[in-house]
Amino acid sequence: RPSDVTRPHDAYFSALNSLLRSEGPGHPVLLVDRQRLLENVDVLARSVGPDKTYRVVVKSLPSIPLLKAVMDRARTRALMVFHQPFLNLVATELPAADVLIGKPLPVSAVRRFYAQLAPGAFNPAEQVQWLVDTPERLEQYQALARELGIHLRINFEIDVGLHRGGLPEAAALQPLLATIASDPKHLSFAGLMGYEPHLTGTTDVDVPAAQAVLESYRGFVDVARAAGHDPARLTLNGAGSHTLRLYERDTLLNDLSAGSGVVKPTDFDTALLDDNTPALFIATPVLKRYDRLTAPISKTVTDLMQWWDPNRRRLYFIYGGYWKARYVSPSNVPDPIYHSTNQEPLSTSEAVGLEPDDHVFLRPTQSEFVMLQFGDLRVVEDGAFVDRWPIFVPTA
Repeated sequence: RPSDVTRPHDAYFSALNSLLRSEGPGHPVLLVDRQRLLENVDVLARSVGPDKTYRVVVKSLPSIPLLKAVMDRARTRALMVFHQPFLNLVATELPAADVLIGKPLPVSAVRRFYAQLAPGAFNPAEQVQWLVDTPERLEQYQALARELGIHLRINFEIDVGLHRGGLPEAAALQPLLATIASDPKHLSFAGLMGYEPHLTGTTDVDVPAAQAVLESYRGFVDVARAAGHDPARLTLNGAGSHTLRLYERDTLLNDLSAGSGVVKPTDFDTALLDDNTPALFIATPVLKRYDRLTAPISKTVTDLMQWWDPNRRRLYFIYGGYWKARYVSPSNVPDPIYHSTNQEPLSTSEAVGLEPDDHVFLRPTQSEFVMLQFGDLRVVEDGAFVDRWPIFVPTA
């Protein structure tokens, strides 16, 4: 028989609940704890170290003020961008940024970027590295560069074990470098990107799987060096929040990416992020409270469930629900009897004494999609609202 494990808000969430009762908007919001956020940036920046570049992943932190806060704290201007409309926003709002594209974009997206590029200080010929994964895409990009009379810096996606595309082996790099060398007016070689999330859960770079990634990466670097390129002058990118700490003792990669670890959604509750603290929460009001379990099923069944499980003795309906998120406070709540995006039911034990207009808190499972669902991020610090950070609303 289940034991009584659900618990009311602790001091941290009680303070947030009081703040939201008095100053909240009365609908679901996404909270960012600025102190925790900045402490997480410090943790990641220390892992990157002074001899490598910390590249902030934009899709995971889709807000210009949020990105500015992270970049300022980490003292970096390096970004990884995955979406053409976001790239145009970055070019306008963060004109000093050094951008590496995080996935190979269709050539039509590259064309659209240049068509929508507003006049300003951002110079894509120097500040953007376009990711290329195949000879065919390089040919497309070269043709566009010739057509528009522009110069494109090319970074090659390499397969270091994820098997999601990219150059499959080091030998495939050589003819592509020759193509670039034959057209210096329109193309230049900027570096390599080898993503390795299959190492998630690995805790040491000396384990065989991590060593295989580095050995594969090193083969591509050797081909580049043999073609006359100095690795020290290239962007040799890898990692993500899950794996960044693996490379603290590595000297091959010089450019490490991380985004979600700054706010630590639940998917990032992994060993290498133990020093990071959750800094992102959905807060949603309680609409209704019942001191018995009710559901659109037989009363006999709900009575039995309530008798059997002490964590289903009290029932709340919240504003909204069914997000990519997990309940964090009240804690240890059982799975909802059913899901609803309008008014989700939440069962607890009698130890939880929330009332209508109190708030329930959830942790997103990931940041990049959830952050786009709630409007402005509400920034809290020391028990007070201190700012509102607009999220990306890209033009089509």
